Amino acid sequence: MLTSLGETVTLFPIQVTRYWPRPDIVYLPVRDMTALPYALVWRSEAENDLIRAFAGVVRELGPLTS
Repeated sequence: MLTSLGETVTLFPIQVTRYWPRPDIVYLPVRDMTALPYALVWRSEAENDLIRAFAGVVRELGPLTS
């Protein structure tokens, strides 16, 4: 919220510009910043067939390439 109000500068990974575009935020590339790794995580007690199926699809698709 503070970023959209112009109160702060926040470093976002490049994926944000593709998957969460915001008309109230200007994204400027930081060219010497390395990619930030992401991983799926969930509470083991919440695991179910739907979560396992989703994790399987993500595993099959592999890393996102730009």
